Amino acid sequence: MPSPTPVRRPLSTARALAAVVALAGLVAAACTSPESASAVPDGLLALTGSGDSTALTAWDAERTKGTPVDLPDGGTTWISAGRARVLVATMAKGTTATSRPIDLGNDTTWRTIKAKDATGDSPPGPLAFATWQPGGGRYAALGGDLLSDDPIAVVLIDPSVSTAFDIPVGRDVVAAPPAWIDDDRLVVVTGDAGAPTSAIVDTANVSVTDGPKGARLIAASANGKRVATMAKQGAPVMVRDMDGWLAGDGTAIGSVAPPDGVSSAISFALDATGQRLAIAWAGDDGKVTLAVHAANSDWARVAQPKIPTASGAVVAWMR
Repeated sequence: MPSPTPVRRPLSTARALAAVVALAGLVAAACTSPESASAVPDGLLALTGSGDSTALTAWDAERTKGTPVDLPDGGTTWISAGRARVLVATMAKGTTATSRPIDLGNDTTWRTIKAKDATGDSPPGPLAFATWQPGGGRYAALGGDLLSDDPIAVVLIDPSVSTAFDIPVGRDVVAAPPAWIDDDRLVVVTGDAGAPTSAIVDTANVSVTDGPKGARLIAASANGKRVATMAKQGAPVMVRDMDGWLAGDGTAIGSVAPPDGVSSAISFALDATGQRLAIAWAGDDGKVTLAVHAANSDWARVAQPKIPTASGAVVAWMR
């Protein structure tokens, strides 16, 4: 649950997606309703958790009700999709694993990544919120004990050769996933959970500069054209032009407020081109529901995929 001081929570328990629920400070939401085949959220992924169990569900044009996807052993707390349907999972013990390309309906195999830096040492850990670079060659995670006052670094991992490189953020980091804004730069939520700021980490010139203020959660489209933000729990999810957001112009091209009976979004994701927005909503009955909103419908809800009963969820889009 967000507090007035910087929130640092490790992803170190196997209790489903407790870290994701803590990220938004909530448990979740309204009732689901059947969706039509025309509204199938093709490419959507949902990692859901309840108690000590987690499940990953995927949707495509042939699997309109969703189909289960195998997860790595050890308790998955975060999921991110890269190019060619390759996933990275962040594990409860603070490690990461990558999948072979997802072929829905068939078994999914995973490989634990044991990356080392140039000196042969392991990068700062535990790792949290591993998120694929748009180009798909590497992913970034927050490295360090998010529960302590230890410094936090952005850890860049190339899983093809198991190498790692870390860039210290140099400021208080809020427990929230980083968001890539292009192939070299990513945004990290910093400051205080009640008054968040951000830092832009440039992996090309190894620098950290101030980013936009006021977003507690951030998600970007893979093409870097759009960004979704939420200022605080219970606030609308705003869809913005990336350049305008980085320039601080305050404009938005879409806004999705929590529906009746819903407390807040706890996770959201834009698809690769920023045309669809998936949101995991949290409400008063202790359950999570999903909704998909589309730009071509003026950001109205176009689908409400059914998921297993859950108290936490992470959404992503396959590419």
